[in-house]
Amino acid sequence: MLRPLSLTVAALALTALATEAAAQSQPFERAGPRQDWTVDVGVGAIYSRDAGGDTGGQGNVIPYIAANWRDRLYFSPFEGLGWNVVYTETFRAGVQLRPRFSPEDIEGLTLDRPDFGADAAVYAYQRLPGNIVVGGRISRDVSGVSDGTEYQASIAHQRRTPVGVLNASAYVQGGDQKLADAYYGVSSAEALTNAISAYRPDGGLQAAGTTLLLVSPVSRDWAVGGLVNYERRLGDIADSPLSRNDDSWRVGMFVSRRFGG
Repeated sequence: MLRPLSLTVAALALTALATEAAAQSQPFERAGPRQDWTVDVGVGAIYSRDAGGDTGGQGNVIPYIAANWRDRLYFSPFEGLGWNVVYTETFRAGVQLRPRFSPEDIEGLTLDRPDFGADAAVYAYQRLPGNIVVGGRISRDVSGVSDGTEYQASIAHQRRTPVGVLNASAYVQGGDQKLADAYYGVSSAEALTNAISAYRPDGGLQAAGTTLLLVSPVSRDWAVGGLVNYERRLGDIADSPLSRNDDSWRVGMFVSRRFGG
């Protein structure tokens, strides 16, 4: 079912279009020539199953734009505005101002869902032999949406194939009690209104997932690609009455054009 663009799904879908943005904070071996600046413009289509707590599937078309200056400063809708404070060929560490997308409404429930917000984050990633990158980030809400803290750790491998660049990654993420309660808690008033149980989750691990992403160049400036993502909710998040299905699937494809100099 094709529905209007939701911010939550857009954020998840941009995992595909953000290949180059992710490369700006993670030190994979360079896949193309070095340029002083780049701007990527594209569009993608994503189908999500169990997005934002709604067990129905939904499709969206997502526009995308990202920018990079000398691998130091960068921007994308997914990672926000970032700065590689420490930059080498095999290690990167920096800071970001990241968007925090609002969750979708859950069909059949009337809830006070968090608004769009922003997180301040610090990160560090190290490249190991075999073009494997390990690292993570810690981010904290700075917009008053949750006042919560989130952490994520990941391991990823990237390599060239006959049809393009293939990136495979696995990750775990978690957060404190404030973050969990803002997005998966149920207040007493909400419990009465919706005839569900009140719920106050604790912090800890919240999800684990894996993503396969393929990017295929079709010319010097154009590329197409696709992704498959699976995520499993964990801990108190999985036990929340707002988590109707602990498994999420996303499949997407995109096309993008690069401008640079």
